[in-house]
Amino acid sequence: MPEKGWSILTVREGTAKKVKDLAHTRGLTVDEFINELMNPSGKTGWLNHPLCGAEVKSKNLNEHITKVHPNRKSSKAD
Repeated sequence: MPEKGWSILTVREGTAKKVKDLAHTRGLTVDEFINELMNPSGKTGWLNHPLCGAEVKSKNLNEHITKVHPNRKSSKAD
């Protein structure tokens, strides 16, 4: 039984290995890779934030802006 907040996704072994390989090739966990696939923004991988130059995973950009630049309303990278 998975820990709270997690679920088991059943796929064929070949598919699981391919997804794992693709995720690790990009330096992501399988969970992060699948979340990127489900993200409609199309942004993948790493981004450099234009204000501070920090290298941030694209999926964490909004969280970075909120925590590190809370007073900047329009600091989102396009």
